[in-house]
Amino acid sequence: MSPDPGGNIQLPKGAKIYLPDEAARKRWVEERLLGVFTAWGYREIVTPSFEYFDVLSLGTDVELQEKMYKLVDRESGRLLALRADVTPQIARIVATRLRDEPRPIRLAYLTNVFRYDEPQVGRYREFYQAGVELVGLEKPEADAEMIAMTVEGLRALGLERFQLDVGHAEFLRGLLDEIKGDRARARELQAALSRKDASALARLVGELAPAAHVGEALLALPALVGRDDALARAGRLVRNARSERALENLSEVYRLVRIYGLADSVILDLGEVRGFDYYSGVHFEAYVTGLGASIAGGGRYDQMLGRFGYECPATGFAFDVGRALLAMETQGVTVPLAGPEFFIIDFTPEKTAALSLSRRLRDLGASVARDIITRGLEESIGYARALRARRVLVVGRPDIAPGHLRAIELGDGAARELPIAAVLEAPARYFDV
Repeated sequence: MSPDPGGNIQLPKGAKIYLPDEAARKRWVEERLLGVFTAWGYREIVTPSFEYFDVLSLGTDVELQEKMYKLVDRESGRLLALRADVTPQIARIVATRLRDEPRPIRLAYLTNVFRYDEPQVGRYREFYQAGVELVGLEKPEADAEMIAMTVEGLRALGLERFQLDVGHAEFLRGLLDEIKGDRARARELQAALSRKDASALARLVGELAPAAHVGEALLALPALVGRDDALARAGRLVRNARSERALENLSEVYRLVRIYGLADSVILDLGEVRGFDYYSGVHFEAYVTGLGASIAGGGRYDQMLGRFGYECPATGFAFDVGRALLAMETQGVTVPLAGPEFFIIDFTPEKTAALSLSRRLRDLGASVARDIITRGLEESIGYARALRARRVLVVGRPDIAPGHLRAIELGDGAARELPIAAVLEAPARYFDV
């Protein structure tokens, strides 16, 4: 009896299978991004999928801890958790295993993360990230490097019409310091700002009744979006040192971004509060036209390594691979999906020629598939086309001279007969391998 496609073989909610073509596209995205990271001097690190929950939770905010998948270690009885974020793992590793390494430390990763959350645009409960962490450099050059690498990553994927929204967590913190209100009210302000809800923001500012200049600055936050003009407007509104330092820092980062030639890809948004509790300074999100969710994001998190006993500045960013694939589809970016370079069809009973050719060509680095099923030549060639094979080598047909093979280029149909012994002796004389 055939399995019921709607029954017990269904995947759990939030899980996804990448079929061969999808897997090839996913791998292409990951390799392109890793190529950007290594070109900037970042070295790959691989972290475990699970660790002890109490260790991971040191670097994980409470809200994200609640979304972790947890299980009990049979051996120790301790609570384990699947990683919900790679950055705390890398922070712990740097604080313990790499703390004596010369700084700055540049690390890159390609990995999956797990979050018990409602699936979102292009994201499941298990999803894939490609990112970097730059540890030990507090200067604005580090933040500008993150932004420049993100733009380079977007371009490496063939994406156009994108924008990075760049903010600074300390700007709002300086304003909240002046209010000196309770934490709940501060949360309400953050929520209103995240929604760009001007009416709710006005109501809350009215209820809090801060000093006039503070209220004016808070009400202006949703509109403090732009480039140098946004920095100038913000500078006229604030009077506290914390917010002023944030503006100076952001201004310097933006100056460096201009030197990189990327100013047109960046918008400054001083009312942006996403990740407010996570980031300690400059932070950003990357958006692509046609996709209603960020494709990449990151920022400075200077406080995290201190949770593991090692005070050290750090910044980083990550691409969401699933969303990158969606964005590429939206913008019509195609990924070349190659099949085997050679597909060998052998009609001889002993199969000596097929096995010898396969081994010889593979030894030279070529991909080779064989048609082991007995069927007609045209049917075998049709199968080779379905595999996206580049060329077919036919052996043992009555219409081919003894000791020869027929090489057929599937692109244009060109065919030629070649001596098998000569091909085995010097394949590069006949094929570009």
